[in-house]
This record gives sequence, C-alpha cells and structure tokens, in this order.
Amino acid sequence: MHLINVMRTAYTNTKVISGQPTTLQKLCWLLLFFGIIGLASAVVYTLTTNKVSSPSTAPSEVRLPYGSLEELCDPITFMAAYLSVNCKPDLLRRTQSIRVTGTIERGGLSENFTLIKKRPNKMRITIKRGSQEIIFGVSANTVWQCIRAPEQEDQFARIEGEEAAEWAAQSRFFDWIISASQGKGEIAGIDVEQWAGNDSINVRVIDTYGNTYAIIIDPQTLYPLAERQTLPDGKIIETIFKDYRDIDGLPTPFQLTISRDSKVVSKINLNNSALNVGLLSELFELPNALQ
Repeated sequence: MHLINVMRTAYTNTKVISGQPTTLQKLCWLLLFFGIIGLASAVVYTLTTNKVSSPSTAPSEVRLPYGSLEELCDPITFMAAYLSVNCKPDLLRRTQSIRVTGTIERGGLSENFTLIKKRPNKMRITIKRGSQEIIFGVSANTVWQCIRAPEQEDQFARIEGEEAAEWAAQSRFFDWIISASQGKGEIAGIDVEQWAGNDSINVRVIDTYGNTYAIIIDPQTLYPLAERQTLPDGKIIETIFKDYRDIDGLPTPFQLTISRDSKVVSKINLNNSALNVGLLSELFELPNALQ
C-alpha cells in the first residue's frame, strides 16, 4: 500500500495537495534538519553579542575572530574556518549516532517526537499524536512507515518512487555545509547580508538533488542563525535557530521556529540530545510485514 493511502485514511490533514509534500512530511523533514544541524553548529549565540563596528568602519575592515567579512566570503577560507569550529576531525570520526527528543507546537497542538540517526544513512522518527504513533524508517534507499494505535493492528506501508527518494535524501548525517565539504553538494556562493540589524554571512548551498538553501551564519561565532529555502511554488520556508547547547562536543540548537512566507507555522523545542547511543540496525530495517 502506498504511504498516501494510509495517511488519507488515518490522518486526513496529511494528504497531498497539488503534488506538494504532506504536512507530516514537511514536519518530519524539519525535524531531520534539526537533528543534523546540531551536529554542525557550536556554542550559544545571542544577538546582543553580535556587535558590529561603528558606521565609520567599512564592513570588510572589521576584524572578527575567524577573519574579516571579506575574508569569510572566500569559499576556501570560510570552509576551513567553519569546519574548525563546527566539525573538528575527531568529532567527525567518532560521532556515529544521535538521538533527539522534543516537542512540536503547531496549530494549537503540541506533539512529542523522537529522532534517531545512525551513520551513514539510517534514520527513524516517531511522532506521538494522542494515543497513536507515526513512525518513519529509512535505511539507505529503503523507506517505510508504520501507524500504531492501541488495540489495533499496526498499519505498515512501504514508500517508493519520488517520495522515497525525498525521504532518503534526508538521511544524511551532517548539515548542508559539512555535507558539501564531503562532496555531497557544493557551495554556490557566499556574501554578506543584514540579519537582525547586524552583518551576517549568507552561504548558498546546492545539495546533490539540485535543491538550493541559504544558510545565514553568525560571523562572530560561525554558528547557523537561520536557513531559508524557496520552494517550487515560490513560497519561502525559513527556520531560525536559538538556544545552542553543547552536547558531547556537538552544539545543538534547542529552540527552532519555522515560518512560511514570514508566518510562523511551528515551533520545536528539544528536550534532550545524545550522541553515540546504542542503536540496533534492526530499528531502521524494513519490517517483516513488508518483506
């Protein structure tokens, strides 16, 4: 059974409209990015510490901890600085899995979720909706879904085609910039833009599927402040990251606000994040009911 058929019968607000991703898919994709961004950012950021120079000083002349704005707009210089802060070699080598829990607030409702990922391309996300659970699993290019409810048989569905490819693309382990440094995507350009009244670095990344993202970076800390993506229909999805906390050497934003065309559609608050948790591969594999 195709995923959409299951979703339409069990969750009427998740059906596809005009070929766009379901509400649940978009929510899950955001959660995947949240888990990943925590593997690529560092230290708490506060706008009050993002002081810039006086108006009499040109932006390119301002000396920042990791170089001037002009220097940081050079892709080679930026990537070296970004990786030195956000992805030290030992961190990249020793980080094999992550587990994130939290709550999603949207439409006046609050739902709990758990996201687990295992390198190189395994992922499982569970969302609690009342007494029901919605589970998605990804193992390389194999994608499946389960709806679990009390006193009912589990409903399984294998996800295939373009929809499966979209899910599989989200199983990457690191953020867009680090992924690009590993040959999974590319930096399309870097320039300076204003963010909250201060100079910031706008890094445009193209992933391996041709999607373009604008990552707004704090030049003082080199931590992501926000991510923007323009959808095929012209609408803009923006995610703002706040409340960074260090998790075993991997700083993670514990507050995220998602807007669509400048209107807030959901907020995510993390409760806990842990690295290198023991995860059996069976958690991600295709269930026996679908084999």
